[in-house]
Parts: sequence; C-alpha cells; structure tokens
Amino acid sequence: MKKNFYLDVLLFIACLVCVITGIQLDFHLFQGREQKMFFTEIHRWSGYIFAVGLLLHLAWHAKWIAFAAKKSIGK
Repeated sequence: MKKNFYLDVLLFIACLVCVITGIQLDFHLFQGREQKMFFTEIHRWSGYIFAVGLLLHLAWHAKWIAFAAKKSIGK
C-alpha cells in the first residue's frame, strides 16, 4: 500500500513539474538562454521520471488491469 502511495505522489509531482515547465517554455516565461536551458532540462527529466513511474504503476497493477479488461469484455 505504501509503495502505491509514494509512487502516486512521485507521479503527481513529476507530472506537475513537467506541465509547469512546459507552459513556461511554450509561452517563453523565462529570461535568457541559461534559464531556457535550465527549464528544458527540468522538463526533460521530469518527463523521464513520469514515464518510468507510469510504467512501474502499470506493472504493479497489471493483474487488476487484466481483470478489469476481462470483466468489461465479458469473458
């Protein structure tokens, strides 16, 4: 149970950071090249962390996903 909670918190934070930095980069809400590079790196790494966390989340819930899929299909 605890691992799911911590993973969900990690996913939420990584997604939030990725969205915020993506908005900053899209609307050019930074000053200078150095800040752009900083936000680009933060955006990139938060996306990587989110992707790995999502894969872990799906792997940990694979049995539930299979059960729900079978139930919705009707087999």
